[in-house]
Amino acid sequence: MKFPYVPRENQKETIDLIRSTIEDRNHLVLESPTGSGKTFTSLAGVLPFVKDGFKIVYCVRTNSQQKQVIHELQQFKKAGSNIKAIAIQGRDALCPQQKYDNELKKSNWSEKSKICKSLKMQSKLGEAGCQFYRSLLRDSKSLINEWSSKILTAEDFAYQAEESGLCPYELNKLLLKDAQVVIAPYVYFFEEFIRKYMLRWMEASIDKIIVIIDEAHNLPDWARGAASDSMSLNSINRAVSEAKDYGYQLPNGGDTIQFLNFVEASIEKLAEDHVPTNEDEGLLPSHIVSPDSDVSTFETEMMSHGKMTLYRLKQNCTEIAKMGQQIRQYLLDRGKRPRSYLGSVGDFLCHWLDSIDSHTIRLVGLNPLRLEKACLDPRLMTSFLDETAGVVSMSGTISPLDMFRDLVGLRPDSVLERKESIFPRANKKILFLDNVNTSYKMLNSNVDMLSKIKNQIKVVVESFNGNIALFFPSYKLLDSVLDDLNIKKPVYREFPGMGQDELMQTVESFKSDKGAILAGVMGGRLAEGVDYPDTSLEMAMLIGIPYPSPGARQDALQHYYDISFDGRGWKFAVESPAVRKLLQAAGRVVRSETDKGLIIIADNRARSFLEYMPELEQSENITLEIDDFFEA
Repeated sequence: MKFPYVPRENQKETIDLIRSTIEDRNHLVLESPTGSGKTFTSLAGVLPFVKDGFKIVYCVRTNSQQKQVIHELQQFKKAGSNIKAIAIQGRDALCPQQKYDNELKKSNWSEKSKICKSLKMQSKLGEAGCQFYRSLLRDSKSLINEWSSKILTAEDFAYQAEESGLCPYELNKLLLKDAQVVIAPYVYFFEEFIRKYMLRWMEASIDKIIVIIDEAHNLPDWARGAASDSMSLNSINRAVSEAKDYGYQLPNGGDTIQFLNFVEASIEKLAEDHVPTNEDEGLLPSHIVSPDSDVSTFETEMMSHGKMTLYRLKQNCTEIAKMGQQIRQYLLDRGKRPRSYLGSVGDFLCHWLDSIDSHTIRLVGLNPLRLEKACLDPRLMTSFLDETAGVVSMSGTISPLDMFRDLVGLRPDSVLERKESIFPRANKKILFLDNVNTSYKMLNSNVDMLSKIKNQIKVVVESFNGNIALFFPSYKLLDSVLDDLNIKKPVYREFPGMGQDELMQTVESFKSDKGAILAGVMGGRLAEGVDYPDTSLEMAMLIGIPYPSPGARQDALQHYYDISFDGRGWKFAVESPAVRKLLQAAGRVVRSETDKGLIIIADNRARSFLEYMPELEQSENITLEIDDFFEA
C-alpha cells in the first residue's frame, strides 16, 4: 500500500496499532485529538487487508465527514494505490427522478422506496417508469467497469451519473459488489434491515467486513434514538381525517374514528396522571395492569373507554395497520405518494402492544402530546459488531474509553488507546471561573447568580477584540442571558429547529466578521462538527456544564445503566455525556498546529473534570489572563 504522505512518528504508531488490532480480529477504541490525521491513519491501517479479500465499511454521521474520507482515498489513489471506493447516500440525495416527479420529491424515505420499486417494475415491463433506471437496463457490466475506476464524492457521483442519464442511486448499488471501501451513513450499517441489503449488494458476509466508525462518540445516542419510536396527537388527528375520507370500518361494525378518539382520550388521561408538574414527559408503567388498578396504562385506558378486551384492542390495532397497507397500495397504483397516517398509527400501536422489553421505557409526553417507546440500550443496534473482522472506533472526544466499549458492546479485551495532542501546549489555555455556578439548584436559590454570570460574560467579551463563541448548556439559559445582555457587538445565534442552510449561513457570516459573537448550545450543531479555521474563532466561553436535563427519561436511563454496568449509572448517563459535549465545544477553538485559542468555562463545577482536562486551571484575574495569553 502506497501512502500519499510520509506519516509522522505518532501517526506511524497509530497505523501499526490499527494493523495489529485487525490482524487479531479485535476492536480498537481510539481517542485522538483534532489534527492528528485520524482519517488518514485509519485508512492506512486497514487498506492493506483488502488484498486478503476483506472489505471496509467506513461509517460516518455527516456529508462533510464522507467528503473527507473520499478526499483521503483520492490521495491514496494518486500515490499509486489501486483502490475501488464508493460513497453511499439515500434516495433523497441521489434520486434525479424526483426533480420531475413531485409525488416522489415530497415523500419520505420509505415512500420513496415504494415508488421507486413501482417505477423500476414499469421500466422492466417496457412502460414509462423511470428514465434514469431504464438506462441501467443495458449492459450493466460495462457500466460497472467504467464507473468503478472513479473515486468521487456522493455529490460529484450524482451529478456525473445524472449527466450520463443514469440513476446514481441504482448505479451506486451496482458498484458495491466491486468496491473495496464503502463510506456509508450510520443508518446503512447499524439498521439491521438496511445492513442485510447492503451486504447482499456487496456480496460480502459480515465476518469479511472491517469497520471504521468516525466520530464514534455519537454512536450510543444515535443507536438509542434509532431504536426508539413515538406517535403524536398530530398523527392521530391526520388518521381521523384519513378514516373519514376512505370510510374504513373495523370488523363487526366497529367505528374507526371512535376508536382513534379513544386513543386520543387515553393519551390525554395518561398525560394528566403521569406527567409531573412543570415537566414535559412522564414514565408509564412497564407492565399491563388490571382495568380496576389505580395506576393507568394505555391498555387499561383503552379497555375502559372502549369497553373492550385486550384481545379486541390488539385485533383493532392490527386492522387499522391493514387499512394503512391498503391505502398505501391504492395511492401507489395511482402514482401518488403512498402515505397513510392510519397505517402509521396502526403500526405504532401494534408495536406498542406486541412486547414490553427490558431495554425500553414507555413515556407519555407533552409538546407535542405523544406516546413514546424509548430505547435505553445502544447494544440493541451495535452488538453485531462482534461478528465483524475488526472494528476501529475513533473520535477526538470518546473518553472514558471503557465506557464507550461497554455501552456499544465491544469485546472486553478491546484495545483502548488515548493519544495526546501534538499541537504546542502554549497555543491553548483552559481556565474556569470559580465565582459562578449554572446548576438548576444554584440559579433558583441564589437570586444574584444569573446577574453574576451575565457580568462575567460582559467582562470577557469586552476584554477581547477577536471572534468569541458563547456555548450554553441549554437554549433556556442562552435566551435568559442574551436577551438583556446589551453587548455592543454583532451576535450570531443558533435557534432550536434552525434549518441547515440558515445555520450554515449564520456560521459563514460569523466567520467573515471581526469582533463578533457566536451563541449556541453545547451538543448542538455549532459546537460539534463545524470548523472555525485560523482567526475566525479564537476564544470560546462555555457557560455551564451540559449535564442532561433531569426527568423521567434521564432517571430511567441512569437506573438502567446502574443495573447493566455495575452501579456506574451516574458516570455513564450523566457525567460522561456532559464531558463529551464540553470537550467538543472546547475543541472548536484549536483545529490546527498554528491555531491559538483560549477556552473559559464559566462554572466552578469544572474542577471535577481534571481527569479529562489535565491542563485546566482556575482563573485568578480573567481580563489580565486574556491579555497575557494573546500577547504571548
